[in-house]
Amino acid sequence: MTAPVLVDILPSTGPFCNSSFTVYFYLPTNYQNNPPLSAQAHPVKLPKHKYAAVRRFGGFMDDSNIPTQALALRRSLKGTPWEAPVSAENRGLAYSVAGYNSPFEYENRVNEVMFWFDRA
Repeated sequence: MTAPVLVDILPSTGPFCNSSFTVYFYLPTNYQNNPPLSAQAHPVKLPKHKYAAVRRFGGFMDDSNIPTQALALRRSLKGTPWEAPVSAENRGLAYSVAGYNSPFEYENRVNEVMFWFDRA
C-alpha cells in the first residue's frame, strides 16, 4: 500500500449526475523512472499548485464524512485572506482528499481534505 493515496473529487452538480474521482498512488522513487505498466492505470503528473488549504481529520474516509470535512474547511476559510483565491481556483466545487493509513489500521488514522490554489 502506498501513502498517501490522493483523490481529486469533483462533486456532481445535480441529483442525477455522478461525482468524478481521480485516484493518485504515490510511486516510490526507485520505480519512478520505470513504473510498472498496467492496462487500467497510467502515470500522470500532478498539477503544479503552489498552495493548499488543508483540514486534517481522523477515522475512515467515506461518502458521509468527506463532504462534511470539505464544508468545514470551506467555512473555516470564510473571512480569511485565502477565501477568495480558493473560491476562484476551485469554482467552489473541486477538492482533494488524502489518506495516509493502511486499511488494516483502525486507530489513530490520519486523513486530510484540501483545496488547491495558486495565488495568495
